[in-house]
Amino acid sequence: MNLGAPPAGAQPAAAASAASTPSFAVRPEVAAALNQAIDFYRAAKAGEARATIEKAQATIQALQPAEATVLHRVRGLVEMQLEQYAAAVQSLQAALAVGAQSAQDALQCQEVLARAHFNLKAYAEAAQAARQAQAAGSKAPAVQAVLVRATYLQDDFKRSVELLEAQRLSEGRLAPEDLRLLASAYGRLKDDANYVRLAEQLLREQGRQEYWPDLLSRVQRQPGWQPRWDIDVYRLRLQLGLMEEAEDYLVLAELATRAGLPAEAEQVLAAGFAKGVLGKGQGAAEQERLRASVRRQAEDDRASLEAAAARAPAPGDARAALHTFNTGAALVAIGRAEPGLARMRAALGASLPDADQARLQYGQALARVGRGAEAAEVFQQVAGHAQLGLLARLWALAAAAPGKR
Repeated sequence: MNLGAPPAGAQPAAAASAASTPSFAVRPEVAAALNQAIDFYRAAKAGEARATIEKAQATIQALQPAEATVLHRVRGLVEMQLEQYAAAVQSLQAALAVGAQSAQDALQCQEVLARAHFNLKAYAEAAQAARQAQAAGSKAPAVQAVLVRATYLQDDFKRSVELLEAQRLSEGRLAPEDLRLLASAYGRLKDDANYVRLAEQLLREQGRQEYWPDLLSRVQRQPGWQPRWDIDVYRLRLQLGLMEEAEDYLVLAELATRAGLPAEAEQVLAAGFAKGVLGKGQGAAEQERLRASVRRQAEDDRASLEAAAARAPAPGDARAALHTFNTGAALVAIGRAEPGLARMRAALGASLPDADQARLQYGQALARVGRGAEAAEVFQQVAGHAQLGLLARLWALAAAAPGKR
């Protein structure tokens, strides 16, 4: 994790300013060496800056505590610029040990020391230095970042959560990188509810695509999940481009066929062939036969579906309502959106065996034809369902994503 480097020139300038105050005054020859080193530092000539300080430390006789302190401090800052973090730790610790500096300069020294330890992957020492800096009054975001990340990297996920939640309460919201770290900490604590909540937030607000596979895998692992809902997970995986194996396409095509949707099955297989995962290898011939069979079924269905589209929907009892809903879904699959959606909507007003799944699928149909705002409202109706709720919310996020229907 890159926490950034000290602002060029800012801290050496503070060191020179402190060295000129009456209580921490330095002799002219020390001041001259400091000024020369700072000029080199500002010109991004850190090697020359360090050589200047080393020469002053070696040649100037009887350095006073204030002089030794400021030379150590500036040398530590220069070594940070050189990415020589072990040397920087020694120099900064030496400056703090002598202690002849203002409280503000000591605080800056402690802040940079925390970062030096972190860059050395000495996470326990980094966290301790960051805590000491904050106890001395540091409000620097970089110090908080060191503390949180050093704590996390010591596998203290409980404390990481406490730190980040306190930071969110104080600041009102977390930066995206901190929100990701908080989600990860909750995940490592097996706090699924908070992990999922934050992962959804990162998807919604930051478009963090890496959360899709994990969240979708969690859907089917929920207690009480029913196999009849699998089709809706596979459909979302297809829409998101997360189907990588031939088996994925074959399973979804089979589920669509069993649901009486051969046109959808044909589209799924076409996508698998287009992606290059179907139609090759040992199963190529069988997959070609399956595609031909599904195509025939879709063609046979089309005439009866066109006839159904000309009739008014009549949901009636539960059995009739289910037939009406499925006919509507099939019409949407062949591109007859308006009569299809009308039938699905009419069936939702009747008695369906699984009304929540039906609403979820109606939302999918709306999203498929570009009616995203209506789809979002329908998905929201299912968002609180114990098992389908997460999937409904993910469908809503996918439908709202740029470039997605």
